[in-house]
Amino acid sequence: MVVPPTFSDLGKVAKDVFNKGFSIGSNKLTVNTKTGSGIALSPTFELKNDTLVASFESSGSPAEGFTLKEKWTSDNVTKTNFVVTDKLAKGLKVDLEVVVNPASGKKSATAKTAYKTDCFNGTFDANLDLAGPTLVATAVTEYSGVQGGAEVAFDTEKSKLTKNTIAVGYSQNDFNFVGFVRDLSLFEGLIHHKVNADTEVAAKLDWNNQTHACAFNFGAKHALDSSTNLRAKIDGTGQTTLSMTHKVKPWLNVTLSNQLNAKTLSGVSHGISFEANL
Repeated sequence: MVVPPTFSDLGKVAKDVFNKGFSIGSNKLTVNTKTGSGIALSPTFELKNDTLVASFESSGSPAEGFTLKEKWTSDNVTKTNFVVTDKLAKGLKVDLEVVVNPASGKKSATAKTAYKTDCFNGTFDANLDLAGPTLVATAVTEYSGVQGGAEVAFDTEKSKLTKNTIAVGYSQNDFNFVGFVRDLSLFEGLIHHKVNADTEVAAKLDWNNQTHACAFNFGAKHALDSSTNLRAKIDGTGQTTLSMTHKVKPWLNVTLSNQLNAKTLSGVSHGISFEANL
């Protein structure tokens, strides 16, 4: 059975080359641990712009097919997810998300559903706003490596379509391509190539047919050895980001990042990230 990715995961291998393993402008510590009863705990501390932001996440499964997740931030905002998987129907996942801010009294809830089966992966989300929920639906199909998908968002309060995106892609063992057309104005293409077991390269091209603005990005990842990964990315303006992730211990990863303008060799910024898996 071939189950295609969700719409948000189309082009994920290319997106990961650009987004994962970089820590710029902040210093971050993440700890991941799990109790003997299977409860996962993850506190995170991040110092950014002289402001310390912390959060604590926990998740566990009280029974087979049921998952409870909780996140509490230093802004005193809590997010709770209750997830039911393969209980109502095989391949169906239902996620009820509730966000509460006691300081402002603001509360919100979102019902998320996802269904996957052979050659199809779809989602349907609705925020439970009494004034009029916003509905978001996605669908992806795949056959012999050829992928096609669509995403639409509809604001029932304003009776207005707020988002429409179509995607076409192709995926095989060492090559992945996906193209997006967003709101009939923004065209985006992502290409990923796994050169060998240690090296990956990716490219991204954006073009806006209204402003005629064009943006190009190139990224690469190389495994120096079993403990060290090197990453680099550069955009059309010359902004270059370099990163190295090293597994100091089996339970500790350290990421060092540096960003500068390759044209002027100025605007240098740094970041360091620690991730401990206990």
